[in-house]
Amino acid sequence: MGSGACTGEGRVCAVPQQCAHMRYRKINNWGQFDDGKEVQSSDPGFLEDQRSRVRAELVSSEEIYAKKLQTFYKHYAYPLSQEKHDHAVMKHQDKWDRYFKELENIKDFHRDVMVTNLQAAQPSQEDGDYEDIGERFMNVASYLTEMYVPYLRKFSEIRDSIKNERRKSKYQQFFDDASRQCGGLQIEDFLIMPVQRIPRYKMLLSELIKYTPDDHEEKKSLQEAHEMILKILADVNSRAN
Repeated sequence: MGSGACTGEGRVCAVPQQCAHMRYRKINNWGQFDDGKEVQSSDPGFLEDQRSRVRAELVSSEEIYAKKLQTFYKHYAYPLSQEKHDHAVMKHQDKWDRYFKELENIKDFHRDVMVTNLQAAQPSQEDGDYEDIGERFMNVASYLTEMYVPYLRKFSEIRDSIKNERRKSKYQQFFDDASRQCGGLQIEDFLIMPVQRIPRYKMLLSELIKYTPDDHEEKKSLQEAHEMILKILADVNSRAN
């Protein structure tokens, strides 16, 4: 077969190493792209009032966010990586790194650091005791700036570049298949999530402070955590723009 020929059915390359088109090969085993580090949902205990519900949401929203980033890498990013997939439709690893490396660092940070720290503040199943969630948050929130600025600086470029990639015929079937694996979520739906995350902390902490009595033991740390996230948000915005 000549170097420019493609005889595979359904625009699938029969011999990827020899075909100039190097078109998409349908993926049957998406599980091969799992990073093997599942985020477990924690038990918030009995939610007796609005304060306990908002407090639990601060933790559960972190778990959900980390899980969604893992879903993105399992079904979109890792199947496009030459290091993860011999027949990846994206043929240049440097392009993959440019699009997805900074977000991979964010994924790993939330999965391994943010989730575990906030889960540690959940009430104990034995006696109901808990660690100060404001203190727990501040212990790790200081890393958010260095995690997010590199990605947010490039966000518009990444979004526009991905939009251009989607127009190429060799990517169209891949993106359709990946979207089905993600319940209809498009790649852009995942790429925007980090942009929304730090403002989400601001909102949840503000809501939790509102429902925390002035004499509550977590009141002071929550106020300090809120002030901290405001400074982080301002710093990220100034450095990323």
